[in-house]
Amino acid sequence: EHEGIHLPAAEKAECLQLLEKEQQLSFDIIQRQEQLRRPSPSPEGAWVDLATVVPTLGAEAVKSLPRRGAGAAEEICLPADTMWSDMILKTVPCGKTRRKLHDAQQTHDQQGEEDMTGLLFVRQRLSQIRGYDSWAHYSQREALFQSPDNVKQFLDATWERLRPGLAMELSLLAEEKQRLGLEGSKLEAWDVPLLLRSCKQKHEKSEEISAYLTYAALMKGVELVLSRLLGLSFSQEQATSGELWHPSVQKYAIRDGERILGILYLDPFQRPGKMVQSAQFTLQGSKMLQNGDLQTPKTTLVYALPVGATGLPLSFAITFMHEIGHAVHSLLSQTHFQHLSGTRGTVDFVEFPSHLFEHFVLDTDCLATYARHLKTGADMPSHVRNYCRESRTQFAHFEAAQQLMYAMVDQAFYACKPSAPDAAAEVHHHLQESMSRLDEELEGSYNGTVLSLLGLSKPSKFDHLVHYGGSYYCYLFNRALSAHVWQHGFQPDPFGDAAGERLHEMFKGGSVVQSMDVIGTLCPGNAGFAAQDVPLGALMEQMGHVPPR
Repeated sequence: EHEGIHLPAAEKAECLQLLEKEQQLSFDIIQRQEQLRRPSPSPEGAWVDLATVVPTLGAEAVKSLPRRGAGAAEEICLPADTMWSDMILKTVPCGKTRRKLHDAQQTHDQQGEEDMTGLLFVRQRLSQIRGYDSWAHYSQREALFQSPDNVKQFLDATWERLRPGLAMELSLLAEEKQRLGLEGSKLEAWDVPLLLRSCKQKHEKSEEISAYLTYAALMKGVELVLSRLLGLSFSQEQATSGELWHPSVQKYAIRDGERILGILYLDPFQRPGKMVQSAQFTLQGSKMLQNGDLQTPKTTLVYALPVGATGLPLSFAITFMHEIGHAVHSLLSQTHFQHLSGTRGTVDFVEFPSHLFEHFVLDTDCLATYARHLKTGADMPSHVRNYCRESRTQFAHFEAAQQLMYAMVDQAFYACKPSAPDAAAEVHHHLQESMSRLDEELEGSYNGTVLSLLGLSKPSKFDHLVHYGGSYYCYLFNRALSAHVWQHGFQPDPFGDAAGERLHEMFKGGSVVQSMDVIGTLCPGNAGFAAQDVPLGALMEQMGHVPPR
């Protein structure tokens, strides 16, 4: 279907041409975004007071940037969409500097908008050739949600549950602005990054938490999940000559007794030239061989962790277990066809195991079973577990609302059908109308709309529109679904035999049957709902639920 094998010759030829064009456009868009993020001299950007940014960036770093004026009036031109601009918005007290940079980030990006419109036009045409109403419908053709209308229902329901907590957290930011004595009486969009950082730093316990989170501790956690929950062994293996691509890569085998179920290659540490931060790559899926045996799945996980016995941030530990969830799903598949093995399925289904595995960190009682102090080897004490819980709930509604906002942008973008590849104005107008529900003023000490305070970026900066077009909702959805399943199927006994047997059975099926019923087997008695009706209570509890006013 992807290449139009079922279509008449003329439409099949057009489909293949459009696929090639889509691939090139996607590559060009991502390459341009990466180039824009790199700090480099440019006459375009924001002219800001030099003295306000040197303490953050350093005098040496800004030497190459365009300058004008002299003495106390000297200014430099900061590129708007780089790592530098993010640092400035989070750290510089001067509101004038942050506002100029924020305004520069909101300026019209003609090339970016034209590129994204061109990609949208190609994808809409591809979906129509294949017999679908829109790219959103095509991307969800086998999804758990089945249609964009169902996705909208879920996002609308989630927004209503998030609003009270979001309002409370914005009030905290407004109070923090007054405490710091920043200019202006109301919370502005360009204040938010700085104030989020300031509020989180007041309660920062990251060093105490990270002292218990080393690579060795996380690997012990993986071994614990596989052995106690799934009844399998997990051991490091000797690689054959030429099998590994770098000396730091490690080979592991998952066994059921003497039988090898899967091979995992771990490439965990930073090194020069290594660009990937965290990713899972399937090397070989399960399939039936000619002799009747199943092919052994092989997958690799790539991270960029610091080398040595170093404490890791809690966010790193969560990401680590997320990717382990993908890997275990792939390695325990026992499917007859490789293209249905492991994570080779619809994105809102295959993201579930990875989000479920995050709970082996998020559930601090689970975390304490394997987290050990990097110097003393001591167990994680109760007060550090509390720090982990507090860290997880800080501005959780704000961050979830950001995720929801971009899921809405994604759905709106791929519902739009531009009349031509260069009809960027049509797309812009469609997005404005579609996002009107969040484009509202808030009562309180705020200037701007919900969208501006949440930091809505231009579509040309949102690369998930390329990678996860029509499916970005899957992250927020699986946060809610995995929280519900964990609460009702695992939390009472996270390493229990019954829970492990159910999970192993699900993994064996790979992505052959992608349904809510399959996931529902993990929490008997608390399933039976459609994707759009996923219970949100467990997620709200994790975030520190705020009752409606």
